[in-house]
Amino acid sequence: MNLRLSTIKELDGYKLRDRQQILTLALDALSASKKVMLRVAKLAVLTPFFIALAYFEGWALLPILLAAGLSYPLLTTPIEILFAKQKFSQAIEQFKSEQT
Repeated sequence: MNLRLSTIKELDGYKLRDRQQILTLALDALSASKKVMLRVAKLAVLTPFFIALAYFEGWALLPILLAAGLSYPLLTTPIEILFAKQKFSQAIEQFKSEQT
């Protein structure tokens, strides 16, 4: 499982911003049912994490929420890459056509 966009062979030679655009294009190309499955998978990963936050109160919650906000992309990006992997070639072609 790819945890980062830089580990995907198809995206070698692209800048980080370009890789992110290609990922967005690949996610946009998913069917409606796959998009729903992606959102459910992300929710399943995040729900236990945010339920654990219910045990903190007052100012002690602030650093925990900051950590949660910063870790959100670390938890969800691998799931997005997994779902978008099958559409990368199509997204790369679309990205190239938009660049010219």
